[in-house]
Amino acid sequence: MNGLRDRDEAGFTLLELLIALTLVGLLSTLVFGGVRLASRAWEKSDTRAEDAADQWSVEHVLRHAITAAYPGFASRDRHDPTLAFNGEAQSLALLAPLPWALAAGVIARMRFYLTGDKPAQRLVLAWRLDLPAADAETDLPEQEVVLLDRVRALGFAYFGALEPGQAPVWQHRWAEQSTLPQLVRVHLERSDPALPVWPDLIAAPQVTVNSACRFDPLTAECRRTQ
Repeated sequence: MNGLRDRDEAGFTLLELLIALTLVGLLSTLVFGGVRLASRAWEKSDTRAEDAADQWSVEHVLRHAITAAYPGFASRDRHDPTLAFNGEAQSLALLAPLPWALAAGVIARMRFYLTGDKPAQRLVLAWRLDLPAADAETDLPEQEVVLLDRVRALGFAYFGALEPGQAPVWQHRWAEQSTLPQLVRVHLERSDPALPVWPDLIAAPQVTVNSACRFDPLTAECRRTQ
């Protein structure tokens, strides 16, 4: 009798094995579920960190270009006071120093605009050096850099007075003017709803009038001195 009892106590019953397998299955489900949850949380954290880095980089490039915009004349005609600043509702062209990653401090003609198919478009910076090419009738080739993808909309607005004596207001267009706008607002929307909303960027050009432009009290306009 003692030998039979010892053999019975040394093994596991079928019921005990089933309970053990069930517990192992539950533990595996909990463990792998936790791993998947942690992985998703990590991916979301990575996405947010990446988007924050993208936002900082793009805002830095835009703010630097706007604040350091150079009020250079658009032509060599001494009777033309128009500045090389073409601000439209969905694009912006100006003279400004290039970002440090391209050629820090070198003034170039820069354009910001969207390209690609809606709604997932790309924000592009096109630039070329403000130098004459070998052929005086042509410009140097334009280079393009993609600043951001998954962009649904891009909008610009300009604060200032288009005519002397007018009160400054927000404009949808600022082109063929003898001064730069006082403020530039940039509105950008991402095409991915999972990405956070970007606040509008507002920047002020440090210099709005060319030093070679003198105010003419008779015409209330700029008169170039060079």
